Amino acid sequence: MQTEDNAKRKRPKRKGNRFMRNAKGFAKQGIFGRGTHIDDEQFSYFINILDAMKAGFEEVEERVNMANNVFEQTNDQEIHLASNQIVSKALESLVGFVDDVQLERYFNKFGDNLRPLCSDRFASHVLQKMLEIAFLRGVGKKSVDQEQSDAAKRAKPDAAQIEEEYNLEADFSEEHRENCRQFVLRISKFMLNNLEDFVWDTCASHIMRTAILSLVGMHVPKIAFEKGGAEMAKHRKLYEVPDEWHEVMKEFPQRLEMWPQFTDFPYQEHSSALLGVICLALSVADKSMLKHFGKKILTVSLLKPSDAEEDEKKDEKDAKIEIKDDDDMEEGNTQPNPKGGEEQKEEVDAPIMPKVFHHQSSVILLETILSVAGAKLLTQLYAMLFCGRVAYLAQQHETNFSIQRLLQHIKETSDFEAVFTELQPQVEGLLKMGYTGVVSALSATCLRLGTKQAQMIAALQSALYVSGGDKDKSKLFFNCLVKLKPFEVVGSDESGFVHLHGSLIAQHILQFNKPIFLVNCILDLPATQLSLVFNTPNGSHIVDAFMQSKFIGEKSRERLIRQLEGFYVDLAITRHGSRVLEQCFKAAQEAQKLRIAKELFSKANMLKGSPYGRLIYTKYRMDTYKLSPSQWQESLSKHLDVEQPKEIKRKTAKTAAEAFKDILS
Repeated sequence: MQTEDNAKRKRPKRKGNRFMRNAKGFAKQGIFGRGTHIDDEQFSYFINILDAMKAGFEEVEERVNMANNVFEQTNDQEIHLASNQIVSKALESLVGFVDDVQLERYFNKFGDNLRPLCSDRFASHVLQKMLEIAFLRGVGKKSVDQEQSDAAKRAKPDAAQIEEEYNLEADFSEEHRENCRQFVLRISKFMLNNLEDFVWDTCASHIMRTAILSLVGMHVPKIAFEKGGAEMAKHRKLYEVPDEWHEVMKEFPQRLEMWPQFTDFPYQEHSSALLGVICLALSVADKSMLKHFGKKILTVSLLKPSDAEEDEKKDEKDAKIEIKDDDDMEEGNTQPNPKGGEEQKEEVDAPIMPKVFHHQSSVILLETILSVAGAKLLTQLYAMLFCGRVAYLAQQHETNFSIQRLLQHIKETSDFEAVFTELQPQVEGLLKMGYTGVVSALSATCLRLGTKQAQMIAALQSALYVSGGDKDKSKLFFNCLVKLKPFEVVGSDESGFVHLHGSLIAQHILQFNKPIFLVNCILDLPATQLSLVFNTPNGSHIVDAFMQSKFIGEKSRERLIRQLEGFYVDLAITRHGSRVLEQCFKAAQEAQKLRIAKELFSKANMLKGSPYGRLIYTKYRMDTYKLSPSQWQESLSKHLDVEQPKEIKRKTAKTAAEAFKDILS
C-alpha cells in the first residue's frame, strides 16, 4: 500500500539534464558524443543549440527560424552528422519545424541510405522522427475533426502538441504534402520488404512500429528528452489516411504469421512489441483480421507450456526409467522438506501457468491484446489463460496488471461473475500485499456492468474489518476505505492521507445502484474530518461523484452541503478544496448559495490572500454581493447560465482516445 512517505520523495532528475551534463563532461576529454566523429567547433554549435532549446521558445516562429538555420548547417553532411549522438538529438528535436525544402532534402539523402540508417543507433532516431513529421504533414489539417482538436488542447500546450499543431496547420503546398505521403509509404514498404532483417533489430524495430501506426492514421508523438511509451501513448490521436495505406499495413501480420519463428515472437522484447503495435493498428483497420491474428497468437504462442513445466515432464520421464531398491525408497520418503510444510502447500496451490505469464514481454503483449480484443476473443482469452488462475495472478507482481486489464475490458457479465467469484475471497489479501489497483479495477467493473455491487461492498467491509453488528465500526467504513487501512489502524490515524485507489473505489461505490450505506457513512462524519479528506488531491474527486451520482437523492446532497458550512473558506483557499466548493455551489439550492456566499464574504480578506481564493472571489462576484445580495443572486444566475453552454460543449467534445477507448486503452 501507499504511504505518506511517498509524497516526501524527491522528484527524479530529468534524463535530458543528465544527458547535457555528461556530454559537456566528455567534451573536456575530447569525446564529442558517440557515433561518428565531429570536431570541437561543430560540437560547440550543436550543444549551444540544445541549451537554447532546453530554455524554451516564446513563439513558434523562433523554433522555425532556428530549425532552418541548423538544417542549413548540415548541408552535404546530413548522414555523417545525423549519426552523431549530440547532433541527432538536435535534429530530432527540430525536424518538426523545418520548411519544406529542408525536409525534402533530408528525404532524398536518407532515402538513398535507408538500410544502414535504420540500424544506426543515432541516425535511426532522426529517421523515425522524420517519418512522424511526414505523416502529420501528409494527413494535413483537413483530416482533423475540429471538435476533437479543441477537446485535445490543454491549458498549457506541451512540446508534442505545439509540434503537432504546426505540422497540421502550417501553410505547406499540396505538392509538399504529397511528397510527405510518398515518404511514409516508401519507408513502410521498405520495412515490409526487409522484415527478416529488421524484426529483431533494436533501432529499426522502432521505425517499423511508427510506420505501422502511421499507416492506420494513429499518431504517437516522439519527443527528444521526454518520457515515451505508455505516457506518450495516452495522447495518441486518429487521422484519416488513404485506403492504400491500410492495405500495406495488413501485409505485416499476413507475412509474420507464416514465419516458423512466430511462436517465439511474444517472448522476445522487440518482436513482442511489434505484435502489440500490429494488434493496435488492426483494431482500427480491420477487426476481423484482428480476431484471426489475436487467436493465432493465443493458440500457437501464449498457450505454450512454460520451460519449467517442460523440464519437469522430462524429469518425470527419466524418473520412470530409474530403478530404485527398497532402501532408496525409504530414504526418499523420510527426507525432510527443506522448504517447510507451509511453502510446500503454497507450491501445490499455485496453478500450472502457461509460458505467457513467465516473461515480461509476453505479459505486456497479452495486456495489449486484452485492450483491443472484441467480446468473442476476450472470452477465449479468459477461458484459456485466466480461468481458475485469476486469484493467483492477481497476487503476483508481474501479472496483477494483466488482471486489471482483463477487468477493464471484460464484456460478458457471465465471465465477470466468474472472475469476481475468484477474487472476492482475496480482497483482504490484495489490500495487505499492496495490489490495490486490482481491487479498484474490480469495483469499476461492478459499476460498468451493473452487477455484484452489493457483494463488492460486503467484501470491502469484511477486508477492512468494519462488517458485523457493531454500528460504531460500520460508521468508519468511509474512513477505512479512503485510506485502505483496516479499522484497528485507522483508529489511531488522524492524518488527512487519502489513498488514490481508495478514492477511486469510493467514487465507484457512490455511483452504484444502492450507495446508501456509504452515503450515510459520509454524512455521519464530523465536518472537520470531511473537510480534511476533501481538501486533498485524491479526496476532492469524491465530492464530484457524490454530486453527480444518479442514485444519490437531493436531500443527501443538501445535507452534505449544509454539513460543510463553516469550512467553505478553508476549502476555497486551496487548490483542491476550491474544486470541492465549486461542486457544492453548483449543486446547492438558492438559499444554500446565499449562505455559502455570506460565509465567503465574511472572510473576504482571507479569501483574497490566496490565488485560488481570489479566483473564487471573482468567479462568484463577491463585490456585487457586498452591494446587494438580491442583485448578486440575479446577476450570478445569468453569469453562470452563460458559462454553462461552454462547459457542456467541452464535455461533449471527445478526443480520439475517448471515442475509441475500447480499443485504445
